[in-house]
Amino acid sequence: MTDHVVVSLSGGKDSVYALFSALKEGLDVKHLMFIQTGGKAHLENKHLIGLISEATGIPAIIVGKNSQDISKALKKLGATMLVSGVTTTPEHLDYYRDILDPIGVKQYAPLFGKDPINGLEEMYQKGFRCLIIEVDTSLGANKEWLGKVMDQNIINEIKQRVAEKKINPIGEWGEYHTLVIDCPIYKKQIKIEKDKTEWRGTKGYYIIKKASLQLKFG
Repeated sequence: MTDHVVVSLSGGKDSVYALFSALKEGLDVKHLMFIQTGGKAHLENKHLIGLISEATGIPAIIVGKNSQDISKALKKLGATMLVSGVTTTPEHLDYYRDILDPIGVKQYAPLFGKDPINGLEEMYQKGFRCLIIEVDTSLGANKEWLGKVMDQNIINEIKQRVAEKKINPIGEWGEYHTLVIDCPIYKKQIKIEKDKTEWRGTKGYYIIKKASLQLKFG
């Protein structure tokens, strides 16, 4: 019997790469689950989960941030495994374990232990277009990254800042957040039609007011 797999998906690079990895491994991903926690830009842009769901062909649900909300939703879906994009932070694995163990759901983090810089390079090379939707300059991010799609220049700058011990390479502590607008598992790409940028002190947010799916070309 195959597992009923649910992927915890913010729409950011790590969770979408974890989804990509799970599918490539042949896991039977039945649902995507957006948990209403984390960065402000992810919460503001949560309506994009509907487009990601349509682009991947996998149904998505949005649940509250409380552990009771998450476990209730997983039980209702009949989940036997939850996949997450946790890469470098054991505390995040503990967070999921505390929710999953009592309800008998397995945890799988395909990216955990993977070199994060290599992960960024792999995503770029595989055609992931990661739009930077939040930055915190007090944690080492460059304010010029906001609203840009991560390219080799930005990856090189991240490498330099990591070498100088100024930033977590994948923004795991809130240095920056992304939204994947295209990747190999999307049947269509996300096109931004209306947006706005907000700054609150050292934190910048790229808010997508309107977006749609567009056919891929080339």
